[in-house]
Amino acid sequence: MVETTLNEQFLRECECFGCGTSNPNGLQLKVRLDPSDSERIVGRFTPSEALIGFPGITHGGVVFTALDCMATWAGMMLVEGPKALWLLRTAQVTYHRPAREGEPLNLSATIPKQAKLGAPQLVHNEARNEAGDLLVHGQYKIVPLTADKFKSVLAIDEMPQDWASWLNLPAS
Repeated sequence: MVETTLNEQFLRECECFGCGTSNPNGLQLKVRLDPSDSERIVGRFTPSEALIGFPGITHGGVVFTALDCMATWAGMMLVEGPKALWLLRTAQVTYHRPAREGEPLNLSATIPKQAKLGAPQLVHNEARNEAGDLLVHGQYKIVPLTADKFKSVLAIDEMPQDWASWLNLPAS
């Protein structure tokens, strides 16, 4: 049995480059709750040859992007309180080993300590190869925004329907 991913369950029409299931040119990152740890989410994607920096090596920015998605999904799924839209504020990553082209990457994200309601949240995340070697670890600070604030920041009039549904907003 194949488990439905969080992105398929909640944001089926999302076009995000990292985790959007509707973006055929994106990473197609699959995000799930960790079945063995309720305080962790996991993700997986396989970088294609189009995403290299050096021949055979996945561009570091691609891994950074995937971890950015993991951080915001951590905010959506692991932070207590009302639903919010999470945006990246800052990030600090350490690259330990290169990610190889075509080698699946296993990602994870945790929230070591819940911030006060409405405050920026620190997320710890990492990328590992199939052998379990640590490739990248990071600390991403994400910021929760209400739907109205999110629309204002992005200068948009309406939320995409799947995002509005996830936030339980009235149909427009």
